[in-house]
Amino acid sequence: MNLVQIENKNGNLVVSSRVVAEQLGKRHSDVLNKIKEICNEREFSLVGYVDAKGEKRPEALLVKDGFILLCMNYQGYNDFKRAYINEFNRMERELTQKKDSYMIEDPVERAKKWIAEQEEKKALQIEVQVKEQVIQEYKPRIEYLDTILKSQDTMTVTQIAADYGISAKRLNQILHDEKMQRKVGGQWLLYTDHMNRGYTRSETTEIRLKEGKNKLVINTKWTQKGRVKIHEILTELGIVANMDREKIA
Repeated sequence: MNLVQIENKNGNLVVSSRVVAEQLGKRHSDVLNKIKEICNEREFSLVGYVDAKGEKRPEALLVKDGFILLCMNYQGYNDFKRAYINEFNRMERELTQKKDSYMIEDPVERAKKWIAEQEEKKALQIEVQVKEQVIQEYKPRIEYLDTILKSQDTMTVTQIAADYGISAKRLNQILHDEKMQRKVGGQWLLYTDHMNRGYTRSETTEIRLKEGKNKLVINTKWTQKGRVKIHEILTELGIVANMDREKIA
């Protein structure tokens, strides 16, 4: 079933004979002849169109009554007929409601309605402008976040801190103050509430001591999900990434 194609021609709802022919799978010339045979001048109007060859051809624009009369001459196609009649009815109701909204006898009431409509339009325009301004203001600030989301690598706290122009020591202290991590045995570990959320990934490295012995060292690195969490914390504290700070300036 093709989409219903009813046009509003200056308040008159019409459907083209070409649309009917195409959607019913019939020759347009046959449909046009049938319209001329059974419909009167109030039920359709004859107009012209230019075909693919650049030649001018006739077509009929059927109003609702003409369309129904034409469909009565074709057996079947019930879904097609029902869809078009329902859409004719819906569009007619919509037109009636619009006409009724402007059929106010009292000129004062009509003026009040017009003023109210203009004020509503102005308020919507202001709202759109405000939203656009907010978007433009925040656009530079999310570029660093976009960079995070595009990356798949883990990073050390020193690397992340450098992106904000602060030291790793200060960043670790901030995350501690914000109840994100705590220090255990000389190593920063996440609080229980933040564990198993994919914020960090531990890597074990074997290092050679001066005494000739080997020692296993656990290094904690932050995943991209963890970087986003850190970004949220620092943003709340007013600490902006270098990349975004340059844009804002």
